[in-house]
Amino acid sequence: MAYDTIISDWNGTIIKDRDERLLLKTIAIDLFKASIPFHLIRAARLLKVRAELEGLYRQGRQDTEFDFIREMFIIYNRKIINGLPIFFIHRSVDRYAARRETQHKLDLRILRLLRSCHQGGKTTGILSAGYGYGIDRILTVAGFRGCFDFREADSFKQEGRRAVEFPLNIYKNKPQLLLRALRHRNLDEKRTVYIGDSEDDEGCFEIARYPIVAFFATEELKERCASRYKAFIPEDEKDLANYLRKL
Repeated sequence: MAYDTIISDWNGTIIKDRDERLLLKTIAIDLFKASIPFHLIRAARLLKVRAELEGLYRQGRQDTEFDFIREMFIIYNRKIINGLPIFFIHRSVDRYAARRETQHKLDLRILRLLRSCHQGGKTTGILSAGYGYGIDRILTVAGFRGCFDFREADSFKQEGRRAVEFPLNIYKNKPQLLLRALRHRNLDEKRTVYIGDSEDDEGCFEIARYPIVAFFATEELKERCASRYKAFIPEDEKDLANYLRKL
């Protein structure tokens, strides 16, 4: 077969959520609950942060998706994340990962095919700007973590046992990180399938020999990537499986 590696994005590709908004919201809610009734000043501050975030969400994305994500994380990093114990974050993420509504957002069409590729001897991986620990926990609950040979994602910057910020190191840097991940494992981009859903994945579509646009992607992005990168646009799980089988 013409490919031996298949790498997928996470947000908007394997899971329906396009960013980590709901995961961060879970951390904020848990912090608010922990503030009642003994830390009322902190609770009041969190309510103000919620209002600020809701204003951002009403405004919507800026010039690019990255601008919106960056603004959201600036608020979370400065007013919620900074100083939080890592164990508190992990506990919140564990709860988030185990929720039925979180698990229902997984695209089993993609996961089943990735599992089949892994079982067939292909190298499988995830390249994501999302939170690595969260990805691992969600996949573990779903029973799919063992289907991936590697996972490259972001993590909280720490000082000691406390978080400082979520640095957004992977956003806008995916093409370079994809090449680095391939080189590190002696893999060939000309024998690589890459599945993504957003403008942040387009640089990876240029690198990988076989770009595929995920089911959750917008019709606008599907049309653009089919034209610009000759990306494959699967109609359903069977269509995607047939495409991979014929490579």
